[in-house]
Amino acid sequence: MKRGIIRILAVVMLLALPALGFPASFKVYPGAKLEDVYETKQSEIEAKTSKAPKVIIFTTNDFFENVVAFYRGIAREYRMPGTGGKPMKLSSGQELKEAYFIFDNAADLSTSKHWIKIQRPYLDKGRSGDSLYGKYEKIREVTAIIEEDKRSYP
Repeated sequence: MKRGIIRILAVVMLLALPALGFPASFKVYPGAKLEDVYETKQSEIEAKTSKAPKVIIFTTNDFFENVVAFYRGIAREYRMPGTGGKPMKLSSGQELKEAYFIFDNAADLSTSKHWIKIQRPYLDKGRSGDSLYGKYEKIREVTAIIEEDKRSYP
């Protein structure tokens, strides 16, 4: 009887460990197409203290909600403080839907080295890299998966 309980506990612990602290692995949403890859601009001070984030953008015609559901099964969803989970309105009156997912054990996006933003419509900034809702070249009616990766590789 004791051996059976110990075996069950061991299996439960093995299944629970990944959810407790191992970083998730990024997977491209099925059918998404690579849109762009670039490194963001950094100030001189930032360049001395951290690696420039690599930004990888994928797009899909699938619904925002389908893409969000896919990543909920892979990574930890992060809610931006103060947004209340409500979509923002663009100057055109169109709703801007966004969701964030963290792939490492960081507490928030500012300390994370690997996270994504899912956005619909996609505010295509081109390579300007301006602020969060700064200049953008066009609004595209697609769902974007914007991956930010600051991890170091050997």
